Amino acid sequence: MSLYKKFSIIIPASKDEKDFSLLSKLKDRFSGHEIILALDSENQLTLDELHEINLNINKLVKVQHSSRAKSLNAGANKAENDYLWFLHIDSQIDKIQKEDLQKLQKKQLGYFKLAFDNKKNNINAAGANFRSKNFDLPFGDQSFLINKNLFNLIGKFDENLKEGEDHKFIWEAKSLGVEVKEITREIITSSRKYDEHSFLQTIKTVFKTFTQAKKFKKKEIENIFCFFMKDPRSKDSKTRLRNALKDHELVDQFNLHCLQIVKANILELAKNDENKIVIINNSTSNDYLYELGLSKFSILNIYSDEVNKSMQEVYNLCASFGKKIILSGSDIPELNMHHFKDSINYLNKFDSFIIPTNDGGYCCFSTKLKNLENTFVRNDYNSNEAMNNLIKYMYNIKKNDEALIDVDTLSDLQSMYEELKSKNKLTKEQSDLIQFIDKRKYA
Repeated sequence: MSLYKKFSIIIPASKDEKDFSLLSKLKDRFSGHEIILALDSENQLTLDELHEINLNINKLVKVQHSSRAKSLNAGANKAENDYLWFLHIDSQIDKIQKEDLQKLQKKQLGYFKLAFDNKKNNINAAGANFRSKNFDLPFGDQSFLINKNLFNLIGKFDENLKEGEDHKFIWEAKSLGVEVKEITREIITSSRKYDEHSFLQTIKTVFKTFTQAKKFKKKEIENIFCFFMKDPRSKDSKTRLRNALKDHELVDQFNLHCLQIVKANILELAKNDENKIVIINNSTSNDYLYELGLSKFSILNIYSDEVNKSMQEVYNLCASFGKKIILSGSDIPELNMHHFKDSINYLNKFDSFIIPTNDGGYCCFSTKLKNLENTFVRNDYNSNEAMNNLIKYMYNIKKNDEALIDVDTLSDLQSMYEELKSKNKLTKEQSDLIQFIDKRKYA
């Protein structure tokens, strides 16, 4: 496997942008990397101008009602390479070399030193570089370089912000413990916003730095909760149950109820600033997450038929950040906040905690261990010995006293129904599931 890092270079452009000269320079200097222009759909370019632009880029992404955050995210969503470089269109890249991109490490957020195209703004550049170097708070003008999975783990740019999306993103990264790393080359940016009222703009920038820091600064993340999800309409889910019932719509609705239960747990966990919520989407589309109202959380699109490989990839990414990692399924209706609190609290005494399922597998695994590099990938998740095989070399692990029911068959569904119905206290979402089953006469 090549160690050469391939980047997708993402450049947002507003509806008023007319200068696209950066694109040809990127093509000449950074051939072999993907160039994506995220263009406001209202930009009235002529056919000749569009043709010239298309000669210098790999993808044109048109963004409706764009903001900088929305355009950056839209470009990242279309990126095909493993690394992203977010670059402003008024940047000058003459001092940056291809080799500079290779300095970035997989779990770093990189940026360049800042310079302005007018020397009278040298003091502003010095202030920006001091802020970046000493407080790990670079500006978006310095451009951000980052691994795509790490970008998605942090959680993308906040599209609800009119400004300060770069500052908030940095604070999100810092709360995870991501290393913010200077690449010691200068990127030159336009000084046009300083030209007329240089002193006032400087004061405004300093003021925003402090007010945004107060607004965006977050607690250090302690717990990373990773929920593995699939589109409820996916015909690859609950295949044995689908074959038994001969009713895809009915199973789709059952899956949706399960996701509503998970959503309620996620929203409750998200109330604690020390928790990071990560959704691992194992479907070709994540539209269902938008429909569920879960798009504001970090989403990793990892489509694989082999659950063990997906779990390993997610663990490897998260293990460098946060003190405790929790991996959870999303189709176990009995899972509730009590279980998730146990998954954290037991780690005060044990290295790991696991909740078994009735079929020999497990539905929730939490750990504070950082050395499980190959533990998941060598274990067959579909085996009826999946849990025992996972934990047989773990010595300080707590197993939940009760095994929960993984609904794969009609018999499982009937058992889960009886188990849930026997409980004294159910969440609203669990009660809704019981009512749904009653109405459809599954039981």
